[in-house]
Amino acid sequence: MTTENSHWKDYGKPMPGSRIDPPTLQDILASDAQPHRTPLHDIGHYDPPPRLIPYDRYLDAAYVDLEVEHIWKKEWQIACREEDIPNVGDRLTYDIVDSSYIIVRSKPDEFRAFHNSCRHRGRQMCSGKENADNFRCPFHGWVYDLEGRLAWVPFEQEFPNVDADHNSLIPVRVDTWGGNVFINPDPDAEPLQASLGVLVDHFKDYPIGERYTAMRILLHVNCNWKAAQEAFMEGYHVVETHADGMPMFGSAMTQVDIWEQGKGYISRLCTPGMTTDSYLSDKVSPREGLVLYCSAYDLPLPPPERGLTAEDARRYAAEQQQIRLEANTGKDWSAQPISYFLDMAKYFMFPNYHPWWGEGLPWWYKFTPYGRDPDKSVMEYRMLLPIPKDGVRPPVPEPIVIDFGEKAEDHPALGTTGHIVDQDMSNMNAVQRGFKAAAAHAAYMTLSNYQEAKIRRFHEIYDQRLGLKIND
Repeated sequence: MTTENSHWKDYGKPMPGSRIDPPTLQDILASDAQPHRTPLHDIGHYDPPPRLIPYDRYLDAAYVDLEVEHIWKKEWQIACREEDIPNVGDRLTYDIVDSSYIIVRSKPDEFRAFHNSCRHRGRQMCSGKENADNFRCPFHGWVYDLEGRLAWVPFEQEFPNVDADHNSLIPVRVDTWGGNVFINPDPDAEPLQASLGVLVDHFKDYPIGERYTAMRILLHVNCNWKAAQEAFMEGYHVVETHADGMPMFGSAMTQVDIWEQGKGYISRLCTPGMTTDSYLSDKVSPREGLVLYCSAYDLPLPPPERGLTAEDARRYAAEQQQIRLEANTGKDWSAQPISYFLDMAKYFMFPNYHPWWGEGLPWWYKFTPYGRDPDKSVMEYRMLLPIPKDGVRPPVPEPIVIDFGEKAEDHPALGTTGHIVDQDMSNMNAVQRGFKAAAAHAAYMTLSNYQEAKIRRFHEIYDQRLGLKIND
């Protein structure tokens, strides 16, 4: 996907005035001519109404306080993955704006969460990742067990009214799904299941809990957390930002789905892989696209008789992805459809969780504020791969931290991923500056009817949560 690819060449970008009538993702799935029904056949039909999205919500620090009270203290949010704390006694901190929570594996199959504050004089109990058979405050030594109950107080005779029933750590609601640990600081919140919506059904045959973190990246981004994740909530930007991928990714055929099931928190976009974008279909043959795809993914190049049609190009690419997957896992993947190996389906759960389905891009995103600064955020990226054939889950690697102003391509371990990350980062940084440069009477977004519907849906929920009435 980069110019370092010996098979890559510049096919250019769509010329102004170009018009296309692309096939749909459903057309492509039908042309695969397979009997499998996948989650991609389940279409979300909710269409959020047109609306204005003003820029002040990305810039004004007053929104930070509103988000804390109405989102970060009220919504189910990912704190970590189960594999991050694999042993009893392992714990880490989850920090969001001014709040801090402890997540601990209290038993082999049990997780607990607490406010990260000692009941004595409020000192934070934990910092980062640790392991112990209890919690001991570093200030005065108050001790709590892994269930958060107060176990010992030095000079206890000085505290006649202190006991475990009244002075244990304050718990926070915690639940798991897909190998992820979620917390919700709101004791009255509905169960996590209500927020997961269609995710439960769509991933039941594709359990992301049975995967491991092969790569973890923490990106420090010079833009608001909402704008950062919105860069990944549509495929419309590919035509300009990732034009070098258009010979093998059909961004113009991206399908957008929004569901109202559960609490209506779930949406999805899916871009077909090993499908030449309609803007380039008159310039790139299916075989040329296939050669680029195989080279980018380090797959065997096709023999001369393969990839002569769009259908066979997808079939060959899926076959090679399957062969590699079976070699790595020791499992039979023949029951999976072509789309599972190629297509890039990214789901979204409000407020900030982005899991991917399938092997096309086996990634996972999370976006959070950078403290209280509305101009900065953190994007957490993970590559989640199936557990190797020896059945041993590799340990979670230390994150690659890309600080403000750094380039991802300067980290060789990222490979071609660094190139894609930098393409997206350039947009995110410039968008935040562009918000500030906008004329006062035009400081709002102009969104498409279909391709950017997920962004409209996000802000529809956002406005509901914060009690905003923008278009009245």
